[in-house]
Amino acid sequence: MRRTGFATHHPYRLPSVRPILGAKVIERCLAYSVDYLQQLCGKTMIEIIVLAAVAGFLFLRLRDALGRKTGHENPEEWFGGPSARDGAATDPADKVVQFPGRDMQSQPIPDDHSDISSVADLESDLGKTLIAAKGIEPDFNAVRFIEGSRAAYEMILMAYETGDKDTLRPLLAPDVMESFEGAIDQRKEDGLSVDARFIGLRSSKIMDARLNEATNTLQIEARFDAEMIVAVRDSNGEIVEGDPEMVRRMNDLWTFERILGTDDPSWILVETGD
Repeated sequence: MRRTGFATHHPYRLPSVRPILGAKVIERCLAYSVDYLQQLCGKTMIEIIVLAAVAGFLFLRLRDALGRKTGHENPEEWFGGPSARDGAATDPADKVVQFPGRDMQSQPIPDDHSDISSVADLESDLGKTLIAAKGIEPDFNAVRFIEGSRAAYEMILMAYETGDKDTLRPLLAPDVMESFEGAIDQRKEDGLSVDARFIGLRSSKIMDARLNEATNTLQIEARFDAEMIVAVRDSNGEIVEGDPEMVRRMNDLWTFERILGTDDPSWILVETGD
């Protein structure tokens, strides 16, 4: 039997006997090695190309999902506070209801009254009042007001139900805060606790607006139709009001107020009703 000194199942293993290699044998060995390397490299390159394509696809999807600013990533953009303006730590006492304001540049300000026409007839008393408000403060935007008021509504409701006075204080007018605080203190004195969960807002709408041109004070009435789960328990944990399994409708008419043309973006709740 003639030995070639080349084990086909182990092409890189040195032979155990020293063969006498001719030119044709060397040529065959080189050809085999080149063919094997081409197969190996070719497979690797295909895998690299496939992986690169997958990585590119994932990058584009992540950019679409995370890379676009919508203006709602940080609730401080709506409620103000030092972290929204200068990066300082948030203190609950510094929270303000910030609807459209001078430092909200994430969304373009329309140069017409399209934002107002989307919430009211421009020829109506409400439309004319909002147009006059924009004349005092061009950055005012009725659509963004509604968006901000929705966030404020949920925040205030949940703070009241959980007895969070620090969150409520900067959001409410003094007389409204006094009323809320009295109800919270009475609830605590009676040994009552509240389990509350905000389900969501079904609708919100600007109903009326009043502008005091002497003080540039704008008041806007907004109606909210929401759903919540609320259950009140006594000191023994027994339910005395509400149902932890039942969704109840909330229908409120709230009035927010702000002085236009100032650097203070704060809107405060000055009246509640239904």
